[in-house]
Amino acid sequence: MPVDKQVRLVRLTVILAAVLLMTAGALAFGALAHLDSLQLKWASPNQIERVRIDMTNSAWTEAVSGAVVGLIAVLLFRPSAKVRTAVWVVAPFVALMTLCFLVGGPEWAVAPTGEEPPEVRAEYEQIVPAWYAWPHGITALLAAALLVFAAAFLARSDLREYFMDAGYDPNRPYTSWVDRTGGGGGA
Repeated sequence: MPVDKQVRLVRLTVILAAVLLMTAGALAFGALAHLDSLQLKWASPNQIERVRIDMTNSAWTEAVSGAVVGLIAVLLFRPSAKVRTAVWVVAPFVALMTLCFLVGGPEWAVAPTGEEPPEVRAEYEQIVPAWYAWPHGITALLAAALLVFAAAFLARSDLREYFMDAGYDPNRPYTSWVDRTGGGGGA
């Protein structure tokens, strides 16, 4: 694959991850607003507070992470070893943080045991609604996967040369040493 297409793939991946993180954050903020509008009588105040804390942490972390990843995506339009290093450092960190929030999400604070009355179960479903849980989980999981992909993909040697090339001219198409020498192995 030509280097310019690889670079576009990395940019697109990071941009999509930023959008997904912002979407997951928006879903968490929406779920918080929904939680504040509920009139609850069966759930304990401790459960509600734990859900609120989990959703707040998730919302702010994903929103800020989305903004940081978005900034890195903008900076990826100019080849720089610093931006490449930023992707290597930030992408796995944000991916791990996002996955940790998914594993320890607010669903566990009000997880039904199956022995509670139907009224309590129905209230638990309102506290952490399905319109939040599934879309939030899917968008955050996809964002984490895309960030790990981008960090791993940037380890390619021809991309290393692209981001390290001090004489890069944006007015001419970039060709890697593999393309210039006709090398690359094979028959």
